[in-house]
Amino acid sequence: MPDWEKLVSDRLAQLALEERERQEVIAELAGHLEEIYEGSRGKGASHDEAIRRALQQVDDWKKLRQEIYVARTKENAMNARTSRVWVPSFVTLVASVITLVGFALLGLKPGPFGSRPSHEIWWGHLIGGITNGPHMVNEYTVWLMALPVIGAVGAGLSRRAGGTLRDIVISGIFPALAWLTIITVVLSFAASLGHGLEAVIAPAHPVGLIALLVLIPGACLVLGVLVYHAAATRWSKSAA
Repeated sequence: MPDWEKLVSDRLAQLALEERERQEVIAELAGHLEEIYEGSRGKGASHDEAIRRALQQVDDWKKLRQEIYVARTKENAMNARTSRVWVPSFVTLVASVITLVGFALLGLKPGPFGSRPSHEIWWGHLIGGITNGPHMVNEYTVWLMALPVIGAVGAGLSRRAGGTLRDIVISGIFPALAWLTIITVVLSFAASLGHGLEAVIAPAHPVGLIALLVLIPGACLVLGVLVYHAAATRWSKSAA
C-alpha cells in the first residue's frame, strides 16, 4: 500500500498555508487518491496500474497547488470578515432594535417618535415641554443610555475575533450606519414619487430624523466603543 499522504505531501511541498490547513488538504487529497487506488485494485488492476490511475487524477500538481491556495485564502478571508465584522455588527443592530422596542413596551413616556398632540414639536418629548413638564426620562433617552453598552459589546466581539481597529469601530457603530442607509433609501424613494414625503418624515424634519436615528445614537455607540477600546488596551498592556 503506497503512503499516499507522503506522496501528496511531496508534491504539495510548496503549498503556502498554515501547517494545520496544509495537513488537512494533504489528508483529504490522500484519502481521495487512496479510494481510487482501492477501487482499481478491486477491479483487478495491478499495484502499479492502480497507482498510475490514481495519480492520473491530477494532471498538473503546480496548478492544483495554486488553486488550493487561492481557494483556501478566499475562504479564510471570508470567515475572518464574518467573525470580525458581520457577526458583531448583526449583534449590535439586533440589540439596539430589541432594546428600543423593549423600553417602549415597558410603559415609559413616549420619545420623539411617540404619540403626542399635533401642535407639539418633535423635540417636545425629548427635552421636555413648557406646558406638560419635563420628559427627560422617556423610551428614547433610556435607549440612548443603553447604546454605549451595546457599542462596547459589538467592539468586544470584534476584538476577540481578531478584528482591526477599523473592524472594531464598524461593529460598534453599525446600528447608526444601518439607520442612515435606511433613511437615505426611504427618503430618496419618497422624493422620487413626488408625494408622501411629509408622511415619511413626520414628525421630524429630515435633519431632525437623521439627528435622532443616526447622529445622537451614533455618538452614544462611539462612546461605548472608545471606552471599551481604551479599557481593553490598558488591560492588555498591564497583563503584558
